[in-house]
Order: sequence, then structure tokens, then C-alpha cells
Amino acid sequence: MGTMGNTFDVNTVKYGHARKVWREIRHRYPGGGMVSDISDWAAVGKIPAGTAVKFDLSGKTFKAYTDEQIKAATDINTLGINGYLQEDVLVASKNTKASGTVVYAGEIYQYMFDEKVVAILQKITTLPQIVWVQ
Repeated sequence: MGTMGNTFDVNTVKYGHARKVWREIRHRYPGGGMVSDISDWAAVGKIPAGTAVKFDLSGKTFKAYTDEQIKAATDINTLGINGYLQEDVLVASKNTKASGTVVYAGEIYQYMFDEKVVAILQKITTLPQIVWVQ
């Protein structure tokens, strides 16, 4: 059994399943949504729990942002992030159809994330119900 050749850095993608990322989940968007940008995650093999997303309630879709996309944003509020993924979403290929549940109120462990990304995400003023905890 050979290696799959995944190119992600395990030191920057430290997210895990929901029990490790979330200390407490208080509110989720109803019904979940379909991932609109799955090809961004094909090389990683999953969209990790806790990933920042822009959830479109009317279309029931969401865009999941990579650490690189978050770091590249000149103003984090322009990305429209309004929640975080509750659980890992497995991505087999760029053609995968997948859905996930988006949390907009709860306590999330910040040590599971890249420090620079957390510092940027903490500047989002539209998500006061997300609390970053140690």
C-alpha cells in the first residue's frame, strides 16, 4: 500500500472531528447545505470540522475557505463568513457532491487552528455568538 500523495501540511491542518474542535455547539443553520467549492479541498481529502464558511441560506449552499484564502483576504469581513463547519466533510475528488452542517453559535477550540488564521477570524464582527476558547 503506497502513499496517496496528499500535499497538505499536517502542522497547518490540525482540525479534527467535531468533538475535538467544538467545546459546545449552541445553534446551527437548519438543514445544512451543499459545498459549492469542493475542488479547493480535493487534494486534502476533506474539509475539516471548524472550517470557516459563507453559508447561503436561500440557495442552501456554502463556500468553505482555506487557510490560504483567509490569510490572503485584505478585509476578512468581505468574505462573508457566517459560520463554521460542524463536522469533517470527506472529499474523494473534485467532482464529489457533499453537504455539511454550519454552526453560527458555540464555543470552538482555537488551539486546533493556525494562529494567524485565528487572529484574522477573531476580527469578524458579524459572528458574536462564536466564542474562541483555549
